[in-house]
Amino acid sequence: MTMVKEKHIIIIICLIISILAAGTGGYFIGKHTETVHYQSEQDLEIRLNRSDLDGLGEIEGTIYVTGHKSPDSDTVCGSIAYAALLRKLGYDAVPVVLGDINQESAYILQTAGLDVPERLEDASGLNMVLVDHSDYSQSADGAENSRILSVIDHHGIGTITTDHQLIYDSRPLGAAATVIWIRYRNYGVELDKQTAHILLGAVLSDTKNLKADTTTFADKEAVKTLSDIAGITDVDAFYQNMYKASISYTGMTDEEIFFSDYKEYERGLTKYSIGCINVYDEADALNMAERMKAILPSTLPTTGMDMAFAQINIFHDDISITYIVPSDDTADEVIRAAFPDKGEFDGTSYKFDPGMSRKQVIVPAITDVLDSYPKE
Repeated sequence: MTMVKEKHIIIIICLIISILAAGTGGYFIGKHTETVHYQSEQDLEIRLNRSDLDGLGEIEGTIYVTGHKSPDSDTVCGSIAYAALLRKLGYDAVPVVLGDINQESAYILQTAGLDVPERLEDASGLNMVLVDHSDYSQSADGAENSRILSVIDHHGIGTITTDHQLIYDSRPLGAAATVIWIRYRNYGVELDKQTAHILLGAVLSDTKNLKADTTTFADKEAVKTLSDIAGITDVDAFYQNMYKASISYTGMTDEEIFFSDYKEYERGLTKYSIGCINVYDEADALNMAERMKAILPSTLPTTGMDMAFAQINIFHDDISITYIVPSDDTADEVIRAAFPDKGEFDGTSYKFDPGMSRKQVIVPAITDVLDSYPKE
């Protein structure tokens, strides 16, 4: 009887081991199947995303990737990064700029070990990718006569038109650089250390170190990933050095300062411009406001604008203040109408506390006012 019991026990143990082995094997087979399925789905997703490039057809000649005139860090760094992405996908793409870069952009490129792109004088007849803008007035001379392949942006729809298909990727994110980071991911292309470095600088610049109202979840995730790839462990220190560079206007005339981060807009029959200037404190802001008030009227005949505004920002640590200087009485009326219950006027500038974004607040508010004007 004892031997029979032992045999039964052995048989039961063997059955248990067999069941466990089968279960374990099934688990690993299931996991493998799941992994293969996931990878297959990822590969399909990448292929689907890259199909927009296939839709452009055969592209003859070099693709020039550029941001807007009066280039800021989002424009400069975004153009370099997107051109690099296209090259990794097999295209002949080069980044270009449309003017002198500012001190902040120079700092970002210098710390990344990258050179400033060549300047493009005329886009006529060229293959173009536009980064951080979609307006002819902000783009390269001759852009109307170029073949625009793509617009990668984070603003509203501008005046760019084309009679052929193009990639138009504009998202309401804090920086065009974040859109570009997402496109790297969607295309399944790994970022190198230098490209991650400049994209990080661009996102931090346009989101004011992730403190601007325009900052989104995507911008925050971009900073996490990009800083890790770039090897920048102290993001705040990196941004503070960027900011110090951005408020350095040594050797520049007041006109050069106004045009250092300058954009033109057109609404109905009215053309206007906004130049952004960063300063450290309110004493600097008030001094800069007086200087901008003196030179703004003279910019109108040279640019063809009907009115101009200087936007002076203090945006570091927990300080957020914007001063707006109108060029003349007409511009002053527009600001009063755009912000009827905000802004303290001192006779030279309007003070807004907390500060405001050019693209998200100021331009839409001015647009609403101009839309109410007679069309003829």
